[in-house]
Amino acid sequence: MKFIVFPLMCIALCCALSCKKGSDSNNPETNTKTFKIEISTATNINNDALLKLVNDTRLVGCKCGTVTMPPVAALTWNVNLGAAAVYQSKYIASVKSLVHTSANGETVGDRVTATGYTWTTVGENLASGQTTEVQVFNEWIASESHCKNIMNASFKEMGAAKTSDNYWVQVFAAK
Repeated sequence: MKFIVFPLMCIALCCALSCKKGSDSNNPETNTKTFKIEISTATNINNDALLKLVNDTRLVGCKCGTVTMPPVAALTWNVNLGAAAVYQSKYIASVKSLVHTSANGETVGDRVTATGYTWTTVGENLASGQTTEVQVFNEWIASESHCKNIMNASFKEMGAAKTSDNYWVQVFAAK
């Protein structure tokens, strides 16, 4: 099964293009949601392998659809972003749908804030069905919007997770 891209949905476009502090309701200074995400390192993926795939591509640059993306700095793994990814991967698996905003309105910015991470920019990639880090990375990099998230120079850190039934979430951010 391939990941699903909803190019006409505002939700997917907002997160595919990333969100900047102050640019939308994801602003951590005005966030009124009160929930907390517990930090755990159990993401059900090989964190190092996925981070290496991402960084190897970022360091040489690539073509995202028709747009040539120049080399950018490597990302570091962040356990808070991994925890936000775990939380969202469980949610999308429970609803069997690739959605960036939960039924109660939680966004990627809300989830990252709930881990205690104070961000200035945040983004998220989703996928389902892939069984390995290489498969999901190759499909994300083949999608222009997902690829642009991977190559976004504003992002400095990353976390990711998947469920046992292969719902993947990749979260990017910078402080």
